[in-house]
Amino acid sequence: MKLIDENGRIFGKVNLLDFIAIIVVLALVLLTFFKMFNKQLSDITSQEELVKVQVKFQVVGDKGYFDVVQVGDKLGEGKKYLDGSVIDVDLLPVEVTNLDAEGNVVVSEDPLQEKAVITIEATVPYEDYCYKLGTQELRQGKTIFLESDLYKYMAQIISIKVVE
Repeated sequence: MKLIDENGRIFGKVNLLDFIAIIVVLALVLLTFFKMFNKQLSDITSQEELVKVQVKFQVVGDKGYFDVVQVGDKLGEGKKYLDGSVIDVDLLPVEVTNLDAEGNVVVSEDPLQEKAVITIEATVPYEDYCYKLGTQELRQGKTIFLESDLYKYMAQIISIKVVE
C-alpha cells in the first residue's frame, strides 16, 4: 500500500489538500488557545499594591505662568480625578550664564522666566517595578504631564519619595 495514491489520497482515505487544511486549522486553534490562556510567570507573581508617594516636579516658564497652581489642587488625567493633590509650590528664579565684557562667565537671573518646583502627594499603584500616576510611569528624570482643572504642564520629575 502506497502512502499517497494516484488520486492524491493519504492511505487511500483522506485527500492530501484536506489533510493539510485540517493541520493548519488545528495549529491556529492551538496557537490561539495558548495565546489566550498562557500567562507569563511575572504576570502570576506580580501584584498591584497601593503606595503613598511624594513627587517633586520642575517646570520652567514665563513669569506669572505658575500663579494658577495652588496648594490643595486635585490632580487629574483626561476627565477623571486621581488620588493626589499639590502640597507645596516653590517659585524660584531661573539662572542663566552670560559672558561679561572681559569674557568672564557671569551667572544672573533671567527677568522673564521662573522655575516652579511643585510637590504632590498621591496614592499610586506600584506594579511591574514602577509607580504609576494614572497611565504615566513615575521615574526620576522622566517628563510627564501634570494636570489639574486649570492647567496642564509638561514637568520633569526631580525626586520620588515613598511616604509611610
